[in-house]
Amino acid sequence: MENISIEIITLPEVEHLVHELYKPNPPQTISRIQEILQTLQKSPGGWQLADGLLSLPDQNVKFFGALTFTVKLNTESLSDDDAVSVLQKLITFLITSLRDGTAGFVVKKLCSTLVTYFIHYSHTWPRCIRHLSYCLESRTYVPIEDADNSSPYEDIVQSLDVENLYAVSWFAQILPNEAEKIDAKPIKYISLHDRLATNAADVVVLLNHGIKPINDGSTRPADSISCLQAWIQYIQRNPKQPLVQQFQKLVDPVINCLPHADLYDVAVGLLTDALEDWQSFFIREHFESLYSVFDSDWGRDKYHSLIESEEMDDDDIHFGLFMLAFGNARIEDLTDGTNERAQRFLTMLAGLLSAKGYPGVDDKIFVPALEFWGTFVEILVDSLYGESSRETQWDKPPIWQMMQAVSESSRKIQYPHITIYNSWDSTERTAFGDARKDVADFLQSVYTIIGKELVSIFAKSMLEALPRSAWAELEAAAFCLGALSDCLPDENSFDDILTQIFGSPLFGLLSQGQSVVPVRARQTCLSLIERYSDYFGNHAEFLPAALNLLFSAVGDRHLALPSSKSIYTLCSSCRSILTPEVGTFLEQYATLRNSELDSLAEERVVGAIASIIQAVPDDTQKTNAFRRLLTMIGVDVETSLQLSSCGEGSLIPPENPVIIRAYDFAQRPDAPVPASEIALNLAVRALRCLCSVAKGIQAPSEALVDLDADEQGAQMLSNTNFEQIQVDIMSILVRLKETFSSNSEVVDVICSILRAGFSETEPGPFVFPPQMVTEFIISRWHNRIATVVNTASVFVTSLSSGNQKKYVAEVLSQLLPWVFGLLSQLSEPEQDPELAQYGIEFAQRIMSKRPEIFMSQPANMLEFLFMFAIKLLNGNEPLPKAAAADFWSTFISLQTNDENTRAIVDNAMTYLGPKLCESLIQNIGGKAARSELDKLSEPLKKLVAQQVNARQWLGAALQDPAFPSDKVTPEEKELFLKKVIM
Repeated sequence: MENISIEIITLPEVEHLVHELYKPNPPQTISRIQEILQTLQKSPGGWQLADGLLSLPDQNVKFFGALTFTVKLNTESLSDDDAVSVLQKLITFLITSLRDGTAGFVVKKLCSTLVTYFIHYSHTWPRCIRHLSYCLESRTYVPIEDADNSSPYEDIVQSLDVENLYAVSWFAQILPNEAEKIDAKPIKYISLHDRLATNAADVVVLLNHGIKPINDGSTRPADSISCLQAWIQYIQRNPKQPLVQQFQKLVDPVINCLPHADLYDVAVGLLTDALEDWQSFFIREHFESLYSVFDSDWGRDKYHSLIESEEMDDDDIHFGLFMLAFGNARIEDLTDGTNERAQRFLTMLAGLLSAKGYPGVDDKIFVPALEFWGTFVEILVDSLYGESSRETQWDKPPIWQMMQAVSESSRKIQYPHITIYNSWDSTERTAFGDARKDVADFLQSVYTIIGKELVSIFAKSMLEALPRSAWAELEAAAFCLGALSDCLPDENSFDDILTQIFGSPLFGLLSQGQSVVPVRARQTCLSLIERYSDYFGNHAEFLPAALNLLFSAVGDRHLALPSSKSIYTLCSSCRSILTPEVGTFLEQYATLRNSELDSLAEERVVGAIASIIQAVPDDTQKTNAFRRLLTMIGVDVETSLQLSSCGEGSLIPPENPVIIRAYDFAQRPDAPVPASEIALNLAVRALRCLCSVAKGIQAPSEALVDLDADEQGAQMLSNTNFEQIQVDIMSILVRLKETFSSNSEVVDVICSILRAGFSETEPGPFVFPPQMVTEFIISRWHNRIATVVNTASVFVTSLSSGNQKKYVAEVLSQLLPWVFGLLSQLSEPEQDPELAQYGIEFAQRIMSKRPEIFMSQPANMLEFLFMFAIKLLNGNEPLPKAAAADFWSTFISLQTNDENTRAIVDNAMTYLGPKLCESLIQNIGGKAARSELDKLSEPLKKLVAQQVNARQWLGAALQDPAFPSDKVTPEEKELFLKKVIM
């Protein structure tokens, strides 16, 4: 093969190569064959090659011959005479192929090649459909001009046999598909679409003959319908009214094909796509015909098959999608309660939600049907707007059908038996879960129309299911009721309905465990407590039962997460009511710690208890309660530190009780584990609990702030009640930091604990004295130092208000050198981009808030920082570069009343201005990404506005030999400078 000469290759050799191309040869052989054949196709002898290959008997060789004609037509220009000669050959080959039993894929390729001819030479073949049909009917090529003088096209089509009709239909189908890919702007193709439109009338005649609701052997109606679909898609993109009207005549013939089993798929596909994509293509008469189809015996049989079939097949799904497409197209009709025909159809659409099977699993029509109903409700809301004075009548259309959809959809989201659910794969489970979420969204939309009564419906459903132990029904109703919680107003106007639920035997049954109530139903019912937590704030009589139930469930690993979430929400919102029971809550927690308590559930429980402690009015009781909670968390801290001191290689067996505290159930090891790993896990668990406590004990955001409070008295109160507790907490943080700060999660959680205190406005156990925080921050860290620097920024900001302001100078005198020292340890900013970013942000924040303190730092320290900020501007890391741009914007526009500080700033600007301008011009000149230019333009604008030497500095930077682009002329640079300075 390597020795083949393209110039002297013979037809038999090419035939052999084509045969080899379709054999299972090695990839390199196939690639080489393709390379040779493509070269031959594009060679001057390609026309003769195509002619010869089409004359050979092998089907693959014939196909390659037709393909070669396509390649030549696409790559070479022909005179009109030569082009017509090629057309004659192609039509002759097509006629022969239809008579000698040539394979269908070759015939299709010949039709495709003829389309390629029309694309390039439509001016030589303007009436292509008529001429091709005339040639096929005549069984020989006839001159193009003779076709115009032939019999009426209807007569020609009538005389075509089925094979000829098949070929013309294929040609007519490929024609619009290929034409819409062509850009009509080039002169060569400017008239292409006009000539295609000229053929439209002939296409309509052809398809009108071919689209019949019977397949008598003389036509191929399925091919004709596919051809029509291609033309509809083409016309939709070029909707000229005369063209549209011609093809609208073919809609009714397609509708008539629906009941024919062999034509159903293609007919319903065309109608569905057209209804979805181009509703205006249909006229009133078409819609009336479609209403009649759905009202017919055939339509009702298809509908009943869809909703009653044990296994929904593709035919059923296609019919359902067809109904939905029609419903969306006539949605205005369907909102009209006086239109009886439309309301009958709307009832059928509601019935789609009752099809057998589980949504997203074996019921594939549920989700699209629910999407329709969501849209319908939106339209209905608009149509009912302004009619609020008129009472909504549930038993009147279309509200009646909407409520039917509510009933069906809420029933369909019942979970199956556990054996069925376990047989589903992850995709099916996700799909079913998503369908439930869709129902929740739908119900929230319906609520805007129905209001309170919708809540009452699901409350009633729960109460009816309860005595029957219909747990799946109960769970679905509870899910729907929970979905409506976000819709309810803040006032207690729904409390009467909720009292029916929470005052029922529900809590008692749920507390009996999964032997009575399945896990899924318990989970959903428990979540109701969280969703309606405000109700319990108004009805304290139900709080004990709710909390007892939740605490009994939190020890069950299947219910731990939802129940602990509900505990946290309920305790947080009802904290003031629960303060007398804080001791009981602490005892409950102590009991739970001795069980297999999930770590996340524990975080929520301690956070919940902390929120109750926060509301305890007596300071002594508050302190004692908090100390009890801290002591229990401290047990894990001490165990962690003891294990960390074990010798290297120490292993803990899996049956050791400490394993239960160190690992949640799913991660629990079955082999000995290094003591160091257990120590770290316990440390993280203790810290995360402490973090949850820190957040839980924060005063509620809506709590009133006493503006007249004595700051000194508040501080004394803090010292009296929390001083030792703060020391104990800080001791925990210090010991765990020193032991585990090489772990990034430990550092992150410690910083979160500190931040929780920064946001407090009242004294508390986590509102540490500023000096204590400062000493802790500047101590030694082994990992995530950038996070600590960012925490320091938040800390300094928190000191800027109230009685904490007096500590700012002292704190900054320690934090500023510490941050400068960290940055100076970087060999380059890119060594730790996150530290570089947070470090410069810290400096920028201090500079803007307290410029006199910032600028009074040692000169060498300031010089380092300013040059570091220049390096960040010159660097490639986007976030540090943006932070540096903000830093320089702040520095340039720095305002201060202190004359000494002002002098230092001015002197620094004299030195730094040229360097800053050089950096900015380097970036704007090409070094910076386009997305960075907006941020970089800010310091440039401020330089120009506030520095008299800006023009001189910028001009020098523009003329610098290091300017990054050699394509910018001196004139362009000068013009840029003028525009900037203006």
